[in-house]
Amino acid sequence: MTRTLPALDIPGAHLIAASAADCNAMAELARRAHSLPWSEKQYRDSLDAGHRCWLLLSPQSEPIACCVISTLFDEAEILDVAVSPDWRRRGIAAALLTALIAQLPAEIRRVLLEVRASNRAALSLYRKLGFHEDGLRKNYYPVDRGAREDAVLMSRSR
Repeated sequence: MTRTLPALDIPGAHLIAASAADCNAMAELARRAHSLPWSEKQYRDSLDAGHRCWLLLSPQSEPIACCVISTLFDEAEILDVAVSPDWRRRGIAAALLTALIAQLPAEIRRVLLEVRASNRAALSLYRKLGFHEDGLRKNYYPVDRGAREDAVLMSRSR
C-alpha cells in the first residue's frame, strides 16, 4: 500500500507499509536518528508480531522517516518513530503521526507512547498533537555509563 501525505511539502514523497525487505533501511535510518536505535531484527520482529510498520520515502526512494504502531483491542501504541537528521525541522514527524493516527481502525479509542524525559523536542511535538502525560516509568531508558533515564508515558484519545 502506498499513499502520499498531503500535509508534507515534499512533492513525490510517499508512505509505504513496510515489509521484511525494508527492515535494513529502517534500521539504518534509526541508527542515524537515535542514540539507542532499533536493530534490523527488532523491526523484523515487530512485523512478525503483526505491528504496523511504515516507511516514508523521498521522491528518490530515500528513507525519510519510519514509524511502528502496535494495536490491541481499543488501543494503539506508537513503539518507534525515527526521522532522518537530514529531514528534521520540516514537520515530517507531525504529518506522519497525524496521518497514521487518522488511519487507525475505527475501534481504536486511545493512542499511547513513551518518550525519554530528556527529549524536549519530542515532548513538545506530542503535546501539540494532543498527547498528555500519564506518568513516568522510572529508570527505563539506558544512558551513558550504566545510568538510566525516565520514560514519560503519554496518551491521547482518538
